[in-house]
Amino acid sequence: MLSFKMIVVPTDFSDYSLRALPYAISLAERYGAKLKIAYVSEPALQVSDAAWVNVDDRAIDEKHLEECRRNMQKLVLEQIPDDVAVDAEILSGHPVDKIIALAHDVNADLIVMATHGRTGISHVLMGSTAEHIVRKAPCPVLTLKQPMLVTTEATD
Repeated sequence: MLSFKMIVVPTDFSDYSLRALPYAISLAERYGAKLKIAYVSEPALQVSDAAWVNVDDRAIDEKHLEECRRNMQKLVLEQIPDDVAVDAEILSGHPVDKIIALAHDVNADLIVMATHGRTGISHVLMGSTAEHIVRKAPCPVLTLKQPMLVTTEATD
C-alpha cells in the first residue's frame, strides 16, 4: 500500500516552481505526511577578472538570505493549511546536491517538484535540476511538467 510520511518540496519561489505545492499539500493531507519545503541559495559566481571591483559579497548574500526567509515565511503562512505539518529550510550550495542530501537526511518518501523554475543561461549551462534530482534521488520523484487542476474530490 502506498504511504508517505515525509514529502520534500524544493522551490526557487518562481511561480512555476510553486505549482508543485498544491500537489504536495494534497498528498500530505491524504496520507498525513509532513512537508519539508526547501530553497537552496546558490553561492554567487566568483569573477577573478573583476578584482578591481570592491563588492561586499557577505552583505549581498545576507540580504538575499533575508529575502528568502521572508519569502519562505510568507509561503508557509499563506499556502500551507493549518492541518498540514510543515518544516521549511533555507540551504546554501549546489541545488541538486543539497536536495538529494536533504531527502536522505529526512528519510523522504517522495520529492514533489516542477520540471522548470527560473530560466536563463544557468539552466542551459547546468542542465535541468529536476532531471538531475530524478536520476540521483533516494526516493520517488513526482515532477510536474505543466500547470494542472489539483483536486482531492471525485468528479462525475
